[in-house]
Amino acid sequence: MINFAHRGASQYAPENTMVSFRMGIQMGANGIETDVQKSKDGVLVLFHDESMKRVLSMDGKICDYTWDELKDLDAGSFKDEKYKGEKLVRLEDFLIEFGSSGIKLAIEIKQRGVEEETLAMLRHYAEDEDFTITSFIFDSISSLASDKHAPQLGFLSKSYSDELISQLKDMGIVEYCPEAAFVSEEIVRKVKNAGLRVRPWGIKDVGLMNKMVDLDVYGMTVNFPDLLSKRLADLYA
Repeated sequence: MINFAHRGASQYAPENTMVSFRMGIQMGANGIETDVQKSKDGVLVLFHDESMKRVLSMDGKICDYTWDELKDLDAGSFKDEKYKGEKLVRLEDFLIEFGSSGIKLAIEIKQRGVEEETLAMLRHYAEDEDFTITSFIFDSISSLASDKHAPQLGFLSKSYSDELISQLKDMGIVEYCPEAAFVSEEIVRKVKNAGLRVRPWGIKDVGLMNKMVDLDVYGMTVNFPDLLSKRLADLYA
C-alpha cells in the first residue's frame, strides 16, 4: 500500500513546502502528493488553493504573479511561527530532489493548460512508473489520455458510478481517486474488477484511515503519514 504524504506531512508542517515533503518521507511515507499551478510568467509552482489568502495572506491567485514576486513569500507562518520563511516550491526543484528517489509521486493538476508542461518536466526527472498525474478536471486528464504515449493517469472524484468507471477504463485511466467518506467494500471490488487502482483522498481521521486499510486500497493520501506508516508496520509485522 502506498502511503502518500498529502502535500507532505501537512498535519504537522506547512503544506507543499520542502520541509513538509521531507518530513513525510522521514515519517515513513513511500509516496508524496502535491499540486501544480502556473505563475504569471509560466513557472510551475506547487500550490493547492485557487486563492492565495489562506496560505499567503494575499489577494489573487498564483497565476496573477510572476515567480520573482512569489519566490520569497512566507509560506510557513500560516501553519506555525516556527516555520516562518518557508518558501513556495517550484515543481522542478521538487523533482530534482524526489524525482529519482523511488518515491511514488501523485501530481495533481489544479489549473487547465499546464498538463503537457507538467508531463514533460516529470519525464525529465522521473520514470513513468514512479508518477501518476491526477486531477478533478476531466478535460485535463482526457487530454493526456488521448496521447498514445500517455502516462499513468488518475481521476479525482466526489462520486461513484459504474458508468464513470467504465469510461475511465476505456480511456486507459489506471487510477480512480474517490473521496474516502463514501468508499465501500463494493466500490473497491468493482473498481478493482475493472482493472483500476483505488486511491482515496480526504482521510480526515484515523478511523477512516483504518477503514481504507481494511478495504485493501492501492494507497491513500494522508496528512499524518506517520500514523499510516505505523498501522501498516503493525499489519505486515
